[in-house]
Amino acid sequence: MNRQPYIPVDVAAEEGVLAAAITSPESYYDIRERLRIEDFGTEAHRAIYAAMLDLEHAGRPIDCITVVDELRRGKNLTRAGGVENVQRIAGTGKDANNLGAWTDIVAEKGLLRRLLDAGRGIAGGAQKPDADAAGELEAAEQAVFELGAKQQTSNLISMPQAVASTMKELAKVRTHLLLGHSTGLRDLDRITGGLQPGQLFIVAARPGVGKSALALQIARHVAESTGLLVPFLSYEMSANELTMRMFATALSYDLHKLRQGELISGMERDLAVAGEKIASLPIMIDDNPPVGIGAVRSAMRRLARRGEVGAIFVDYLQLMEGEGRMRETNRVQEIAQISRGLKRLASELQVPIVALSQLNRGLEGRPNKRPMLSDLRESGSLEQDASVVAFLYRDSVYNPVADPTLAECIIAKQRNGPSGTVFLNYNQTCAKFETTDRVADAPTFSEPSRLGGFGALREPF
Repeated sequence: MNRQPYIPVDVAAEEGVLAAAITSPESYYDIRERLRIEDFGTEAHRAIYAAMLDLEHAGRPIDCITVVDELRRGKNLTRAGGVENVQRIAGTGKDANNLGAWTDIVAEKGLLRRLLDAGRGIAGGAQKPDADAAGELEAAEQAVFELGAKQQTSNLISMPQAVASTMKELAKVRTHLLLGHSTGLRDLDRITGGLQPGQLFIVAARPGVGKSALALQIARHVAESTGLLVPFLSYEMSANELTMRMFATALSYDLHKLRQGELISGMERDLAVAGEKIASLPIMIDDNPPVGIGAVRSAMRRLARRGEVGAIFVDYLQLMEGEGRMRETNRVQEIAQISRGLKRLASELQVPIVALSQLNRGLEGRPNKRPMLSDLRESGSLEQDASVVAFLYRDSVYNPVADPTLAECIIAKQRNGPSGTVFLNYNQTCAKFETTDRVADAPTFSEPSRLGGFGALREPF
């Protein structure tokens, strides 16, 4: 004997909710904040609730008579079970003290049905003859993640609340506090405003300039200053190598000597203190991360369900791969898929993603080897998808007589801010970047003037 599959629906709870909405305007608006049409499991109840939404949109009152009239106008009265069914439901709305609990039940049953639908979709995708396992897994992860996201509610606020919020934001700006996460480098924070939620921040450089060291330093500062999870996906270095770098910067000690175990006398205690501090950081290093962008997005969604994520770091994106048939196309299209995937992930999780990128060799044939946007390797989509593109440059890499302690962070593109160059001190022995106060190396920012073109950036503080 074949048994019909169970469908999660609570008819009594749905009727109680609809009755309260028909008989009480206050109840209707409470329900409107919580429930969508698809949360109702029966066709008749969906039709009745949709009629209420249409009445609200038209500015008409909601009661038994107007609901029946709206159903008749839309030729949905039969779907709703007729006049008698609407009147019967309205007649049960005598006591709505438990409306909150009824609404919870309807919402939960609706979520369970959507979960069933998602499961059927996952099963159907996996059964396609040309199914790609990685692609189907990514789609499944996205479907489940979206189901777990909180339902949007109204964001209406009063003017006193709006003014208080705006004053708080102005106070942050005036006291040098950031709206995003600090990078730990004062002048970089000042030109970028820190790492913003939903932002794809590209840091690009030629090999050996220090982009991995800069990313790791920023990741550590975000973890220390926020206490949030900071995943660091390393396609190039092992977890031991990255941790060794953190020890070197924490101690301001020669990285090479530290690797060789050459410690100065009495340094063991400092090493133990640094180790305890680094161990307490909520940084999660993956030195064998998924190479496919879809698998990366799936892994980050799973991590986001464990706790709030502060920022995500990827070192570096040219070592990643596209998904499905994209792997069979040219590399430019594959990199474009990767950058779009990272941008979507940043927007979806509302966290900043700092992705490192290699630059092509073309710049080394120029007299001035400072990078430009055209030097981004293999894809112009990086420039398009990124909110910020920062180039790391050290002249001493190419010029033996140049100052080896001077580094430049060139903000070549910033969607919501100025471009310009931030000068940094670089300690090569421990691979550490620091803000510089040297007058000769003062940051020179620029911003669009009101008359067009660019002018000097005025001090905001």
